[in-house]
Amino acid sequence: MKRAVPEAPGTAAVVPPAKRLLESNGPRSEFSVAHLENFYKACPNYRLPQEVGSFSLDARGRTVLDRSGMRQYVNPQNLGRLNFDLGVGFESFVPAENNKSVPTNKLAPVLKWISLNGDQFVPKSNPKSPTENGGPPAHPLDPEDRPDNLLTNFITWRGMLTKIMCSPYDKGQPWKVSLTLYKGTIYLSEVETEECKQRRMEESQREKEMCYWGVKFEDYVTSRGDKSLQDKSGTVNAQEGFCSVVRTRMNTHSIVMAGEVDCYDTTSREKPPNNYIELKTCRILYTDRNQASFRKYKMMKWWAQSYLIGVPRIICGFRDDSGIVKNLRTFKTAELPHDTQVDLTLWQPSVCLNFLDELLTWIRKVVVKDDPSVVYLMEWNKPFTHVTVLERPPNSEHVFLPQWYMNKLPPPLNR
Repeated sequence: MKRAVPEAPGTAAVVPPAKRLLESNGPRSEFSVAHLENFYKACPNYRLPQEVGSFSLDARGRTVLDRSGMRQYVNPQNLGRLNFDLGVGFESFVPAENNKSVPTNKLAPVLKWISLNGDQFVPKSNPKSPTENGGPPAHPLDPEDRPDNLLTNFITWRGMLTKIMCSPYDKGQPWKVSLTLYKGTIYLSEVETEECKQRRMEESQREKEMCYWGVKFEDYVTSRGDKSLQDKSGTVNAQEGFCSVVRTRMNTHSIVMAGEVDCYDTTSREKPPNNYIELKTCRILYTDRNQASFRKYKMMKWWAQSYLIGVPRIICGFRDDSGIVKNLRTFKTAELPHDTQVDLTLWQPSVCLNFLDELLTWIRKVVVKDDPSVVYLMEWNKPFTHVTVLERPPNSEHVFLPQWYMNKLPPPLNR
């Protein structure tokens, strides 16, 4: 089923120009993002994401193949008189990453899930045996007919696709990603940029506290099982978490991605991901300027993040400058774009989606060497007019698909 989003004003589509240059350290290709009018057209088809699995992260950040990390949303009492102090417990906070290092392979948890869930990538029936009325095949796939690949174009984290989707309007936030083609599937693994590394190393105490506020808000309004709010003075461990793995399709691109989920609605009868909730915090919008900035930047990123994996609802805790949450507001993901349509200069969902669709098409034309020892570095950086891809030599320091993953892909996917 196609996801419905508002369309941009009708303008003739112009295919973004792509260039292929030759550098001393490998071929370099460019994808232009200079003219947004190239993406003013009807939204590409985006299939409703279907959850195909999940995994948790334990207290040490290790991948656990169960739903133990999932938390329930607990609606606070006295909503009209909220006074959540987001600074409580900061002294004992365990961050997801310290300021000295980041994981060298951020895709590892996703790869572990795939290596142990190969059956999720095998067709349930024989594509060569259609039913009499032309419908889907009627009998199970024979073992000898099973494919030797994952039948998936892209595998990545949801967060990486969110950054890419927002790039046409977020010309100030660089990103970098490693790409590897292995058995017909392109893997995308985020790489820390120099700008991010510098910010991480120079992060002030105030910035660390404000990062904690968002995690603490989740602690206030969720529970592991008890439907009442528990004591919130204990240690908050950001290494713990729950991740949903979804399969979807954007036009001709089949995508499997994982994304962290904050909690689920115990009152909902919907199945995942339709019962999931995204939690956010935001400074109270005191002025018109605050409102405009919120609509232009936060609403776009919140929409893209939740839309990609099918999370229907976002609950935001609005705080003051001291980190005290004063009120909550619920946003429906599908309605966020409508709030910006009064001013089309803010952002348009069709531009974000068309940009992602066309960039994925371009990536499949550029990343062509089916070899896990070959990595292509894709980058979005100053002057923010082109996405570039640079092919690295075989066995460079950027190789990220581990041997254990390729060894563990179960038969018949790795026969």
